[in-house]
Amino acid sequence: MFFSKQKIEKPINIEKKVHILTLDNRWHELFKNNKKPKKIVELEKRLNKLLGEQGQLTNDLKEYTLLKKKMMVDIMDNMKEAIEDEDDEAIGEMEKSKKYINDIKVKIDKMESRMENMPKEIQTTNKELLEYTMQDCYMRMFNTKNELDELNEWIEKVRAELKEKAVRQTEAKEEYDKMYSYMHDLVGYEVIELYDKKYLGGSK
Repeated sequence: MFFSKQKIEKPINIEKKVHILTLDNRWHELFKNNKKPKKIVELEKRLNKLLGEQGQLTNDLKEYTLLKKKMMVDIMDNMKEAIEDEDDEAIGEMEKSKKYINDIKVKIDKMESRMENMPKEIQTTNKELLEYTMQDCYMRMFNTKNELDELNEWIEKVRAELKEKAVRQTEAKEEYDKMYSYMHDLVGYEVIELYDKKYLGGSK
């Protein structure tokens, strides 16, 4: 199948799920000697940003979850003093801890909600990057194929010319040797030497 030289504005839709392209060294090698198109650069940055955000959220969730557990322990400790001793300070600390826990819970809920959406967003961006990568590579392959076709045509032409030249070389040498041998046998070495010097520069 041959590809038209007409620029493709919208890539072909690809439903196949693939690994994250920006984490693949072979993907980066595709652009080692070629500048990445603007759209691919844009998608690469977006995908890397999402991956970074996902990693940060994972770490933050762990930290806030641990902090929430610690605050719960503090509340239980202060609750005993507040109830049994009617300690105002303990009651105040307990109320602060409750507020902190509520704030932490809100943050955790937001992070969990964001984390739920991230895989789909990452895959959507990766899918789009795949489609534009395929488009770019096939357009470059189209140009390379044209170049290869031209080179193959040139090589075949040169090969045919070389074959003709080789045949002519053999014929010319046979003709030359035939004439030289006959003249040598006809007139002998001394006469041939005179002709060699005059016509052939002193050599056969």
